[in-house]
Amino acid sequence: MVRAGAPSLRPGAPVDRLPAHSSSRSKRRSRGGQERLGGPEGWPSAAVPGASCAHRSRSEALGPAAVHRDAARGARRPPRRQGRRVDEVLLVTGRSVVVEQVRRLAAAGGVLLRVVADAAAAGAAWRGAPVVLLGDDAAALGVPWRRPGVLLVAPSTPGQDTAPLWRSAVEVGAEGVALLPGDAPAVASLIATAADGPGTGGLVVGVVGGCGGAGASVLAAAVARTAAAADPPHPVVLLDADPLGGGADALVGAHDEPGLRWHDVLDAPAPLRSAALADGLPRGRDGVRVLSWAPWPEPRSAPPAAVEAVLEAAARASGTVVVDLPRHSGSSLLWRLDLLVLVVPAHLRAVASAGAQLPVLMGHAGDVRLVVAEPPGAPLDPDDVSDALALPLLGRLPPDRDVRSATGRGDPLPRPRGALARCARSVLAVLADPDDRSGRAA
Repeated sequence: MVRAGAPSLRPGAPVDRLPAHSSSRSKRRSRGGQERLGGPEGWPSAAVPGASCAHRSRSEALGPAAVHRDAARGARRPPRRQGRRVDEVLLVTGRSVVVEQVRRLAAAGGVLLRVVADAAAAGAAWRGAPVVLLGDDAAALGVPWRRPGVLLVAPSTPGQDTAPLWRSAVEVGAEGVALLPGDAPAVASLIATAADGPGTGGLVVGVVGGCGGAGASVLAAAVARTAAAADPPHPVVLLDADPLGGGADALVGAHDEPGLRWHDVLDAPAPLRSAALADGLPRGRDGVRVLSWAPWPEPRSAPPAAVEAVLEAAARASGTVVVDLPRHSGSSLLWRLDLLVLVVPAHLRAVASAGAQLPVLMGHAGDVRLVVAEPPGAPLDPDDVSDALALPLLGRLPPDRDVRSATGRGDPLPRPRGALARCARSVLAVLADPDDRSGRAA
């Protein structure tokens, strides 16, 4: 298994300290108190398999296809580019078996690959490449200087002792270790991520229901349409991450539009570059791009790591990503959010159900806010629900006859108005205010 995370590779570094190129989301997770556990022979690295998420390192909790995010983030802000192509990845090794495997991964992802036998021969490419795959043989010869975005790669062998590889990674400043061919999917994901070039990506808001039928999908669609219709307009992706939902594409009028669905993305031979993903998605009302599931009875499932990789690509391709989350979301998705909105009907059982989810949501999402749905005859006041859950109230959703009729017929939602529009604008206002979000997450 690949394990990565720059701060955990440096002996003596504070375990809660993240690299300087990490985002504010990473810093919030650091304040969340996740504990980094020891790697081979005492080197700090990944968590003990089977440990609970609360006691696992961030890299291990995110899964093998996403553990290289720190490396990719560092690669997005390398030293001066020296005019090199953004989509050219550097492979430094003399091992033909590694060259052939990485060459296939780069070709599948549409990425140029430059191969040199040792780091000294790389010249300006060592400084300018968005990501460097450094063979263990080349690492033994040393590197010109330390730089972000370096991953140590080596062929795997039966009964292999990985401790020497980790020591070598520490010596050259690599941010992880990959064994090929077993870690090929993760390496392919890193190549695709880094080759997309520099950029912080868009903001990500997730919407989840405190119970079934809370109205989270409707709010997610309304937030996406409101963001897409903003002035000036900017790209918005609505990501349907709930395989058991009714289909977010129908809510924004993209149900019959041509374009990629989840099965197309998951069956792709390599991770999609962000531009290819955005260009291939169907477009709904107000230009919202949406990734949803194939119509029933097609199977609906996706590995959590694959969902997160798609989320990262969508964030790099758009200004705002709205994620319609399943109620039991993985920690990796929650960690990636800038803002999480919990939709709870004003009923006692719904509040109890939402309260049962809060430890997981609060443990992984940096900022959780509340929207209270008010179905006919709801016995609780939204302020009382907010007090009971100890969450700030963003808005309330009284019954909306037009919305109910549209969802009942399977029609697109009408343009958000009234309370629904106010809630959507409140969500986007908080999302756009880093001081507000960082204050809640601290």
